[in-house]
Amino acid sequence: MEYRPYYFAREWVHLGHQVQIVAASYSHYRAKQPQVGKLTRLDETIDGILYTWFKTFTYSGNGIGRVFNITSFIGRLFREGRHIARMLKPDIVIASSTYPMDIWPAHHIASIINAKLVYEVHDLWPLSPIELGDMSKLHPFIMLVQAAENYAYHYADAVVSILPRVRDYMIRVE
Repeated sequence: MEYRPYYFAREWVHLGHQVQIVAASYSHYRAKQPQVGKLTRLDETIDGILYTWFKTFTYSGNGIGRVFNITSFIGRLFREGRHIARMLKPDIVIASSTYPMDIWPAHHIASIINAKLVYEVHDLWPLSPIELGDMSKLHPFIMLVQAAENYAYHYADAVVSILPRVRDYMIRVE
């Protein structure tokens, strides 16, 4: 399971900040999925962290099902971006690189209320699928994630990562 966002959020809550995580209801990284049921959105608080789960498609593997999952989440985040920005009034919006296309709605949300935009890199897109999956740089999906990564490095107020030696790659991409 992916615990990094939870642990970051928990520490920020302990420091007195209000933290809201908006995420897809299904991820292959999770052993236990949130129980959204027939709802299209579930809001809950876990250890002082506010969560909003947008109902998304379930999938297995990295095929078309995952593409539908990603697309449904990104689309929902765009559609609800104005509401999220005005309701939460965040000082900082953090987009994570599970897939880089969430930088677009994150930037939209941040720009509505003039919040800082932070891009947190934990996966190198599209380098990983090119190097590990032998995908072509001209594959439409690779071109899409490259555009998103370029956008993130250009428009984020800050880029952070715990990955070793990625600074040179990030500078070269931008």
